[in-house]
Amino acid sequence: MKYIIALLLFCFTATTQVLGQRLLTDEAESVTGEDIVERAMKYIGVPYRSGNMNPKIGFDCSGFTTYVFKKENILLTRSSRTQFKEGVKVDSKKELQKGDLVFFGGSSSKKTIGHVGIVTDVNEETGAFSFIHASRKGICISSSTEPYYSKRYVGARRVLEA
Repeated sequence: MKYIIALLLFCFTATTQVLGQRLLTDEAESVTGEDIVERAMKYIGVPYRSGNMNPKIGFDCSGFTTYVFKKENILLTRSSRTQFKEGVKVDSKKELQKGDLVFFGGSSSKKTIGHVGIVTDVNEETGAFSFIHASRKGICISSSTEPYYSKRYVGARRVLEA
């Protein structure tokens, strides 16, 4: 009996894979970047709290992305480093879409992922984008053109269907 349950669980898991994301329900297949951004905006002003992903207490960066996507029935891994391996790579900033995850290096090195946010808007001509994230000031929107972020940009991943 336990082998049948294991096989059924494996089959369910295998059929719910979409671009590297784990879906909680079939409804997650129709989630758009607009849906993700709309959900994320509800938390503007929630404080930063290291290691947390609770709107009543606060969020860290990957806790925020994990929480927002989970509310739209899409599971992400919990750390920015592992989220950087999910979905598909977005090769150019000009190809970014709302809802894509954007990643930044740590304060001392661009080689290690240290921060993640969610794209809210993109200038298709220049590739400049705005993103919502858990900064030390709390949940806010920042621009990729701000020197702090422009120096540390590492790449982007798309976990939603295009």
